[in-house]
Amino acid sequence: MKKNKGFTLAELLGVIVILGLLLLLVFPTIIGQMKKGEAKISEATEKIIFNAASNYIDGNLNKYPVSTNVTYCFTLEELVNAKEVVEGLLIDSKGNKLDFSKKVEVKITDGSKSFQMNDSCSA
Repeated sequence: MKKNKGFTLAELLGVIVILGLLLLLVFPTIIGQMKKGEAKISEATEKIIFNAASNYIDGNLNKYPVSTNVTYCFTLEELVNAKEVVEGLLIDSKGNKLDFSKKVEVKITDGSKSFQMNDSCSA
């Protein structure tokens, strides 16, 4: 009698179904982790930019005096040219370079600084 080697169709389908179920369980977790990673990149880039903006103001007090209720605005390009931030660190969550014409708005109220990134600054 001849002995058949290999898997039956039922066995192959069973393995495919099990792998499919595992994929359905694992895939949402992987996507969630990727989104969390992208958010952390964005958050880290913002912190770098805002620290650079603060250093830029503190290093140029004659041009940007720190007083109450003042708003300053400058571009990312100004921060790069002033060597406050390295160009390669200015990336978005997908790893693309940020637009250097983006504005960083710094509001100083009661001795504290608040930061915001916009396409233009409020007057």
